Amino acid sequence: MAGRLAGKVAIVTGGSTGIGKGIAELFLKEGANTVICSRSLEDIQKVASDISSDNAEVMALVCDVSKSDEVKDMVKKTVEKFGKLDILVNNAGMNPAREATLVDLTEEEWEQYFSINAKGTWLSSKYSIPELQKAGGGSIIMISSISAHIGQNLVGCYNSSKAAQEGLVRSMAMDYGKDKIRVNGICPAWVMTDRTREVREKMIDEIKKMHIIERPGTPEDIAWAAVYLASDESTWVTGASFAIDGGYMAK
Repeated sequence: MAGRLAGKVAIVTGGSTGIGKGIAELFLKEGANTVICSRSLEDIQKVASDISSDNAEVMALVCDVSKSDEVKDMVKKTVEKFGKLDILVNNAGMNPAREATLVDLTEEEWEQYFSINAKGTWLSSKYSIPELQKAGGGSIIMISSISAHIGQNLVGCYNSSKAAQEGLVRSMAMDYGKDKIRVNGICPAWVMTDRTREVREKMIDEIKKMHIIERPGTPEDIAWAAVYLASDESTWVTGASFAIDGGYMAK
């Protein structure tokens, strides 16, 4: 089985858990050699072992996407290993650590959100784009959030940092469309992951009511959208954001 991504090389940041892990696992099944990264060597090596596939090769790297030297090294090692880069999934992100008004939020908290969600996305794209250009084009996928498009109580910093990602989707699509580099976003609503399961199961009835399709999403729901945007099936799609949200934003 060749797969929809056969012959392609991908980087998935924040690949040790949740949506990132789900995307990496499906990319491998669809034939893409895939690099996954996180800040913990032990975590990322375990995930690489768990999701390994006969259909493609996985490589685990330690990378803090807010640090330019580490991002540059991640891209360099990817190309040294696989010879090129076709796909970047900017999935690494910081979720709301606590509820706070913008008055109560500390400067340190604001900088943390933007360092990972906005700066990390920019750095990963900055160092990947030259390799995508060398490859004759490719796909950059932002894992953003419906929170980029709506108002929500007490998480204004998170929402703002995700809106920054959405701005990058459109700007980078315009800047690099001439190079056949497509840039798109995926905006999930409530997704059930191993990390969030305990909290979200306690409020499952409320979560179901938020969505037209009365269940939380799964990492696989998001991963299928990422496969489409990474594949040649979406060669006329750029500068777009897709609400993969069970109908949350339609209500």
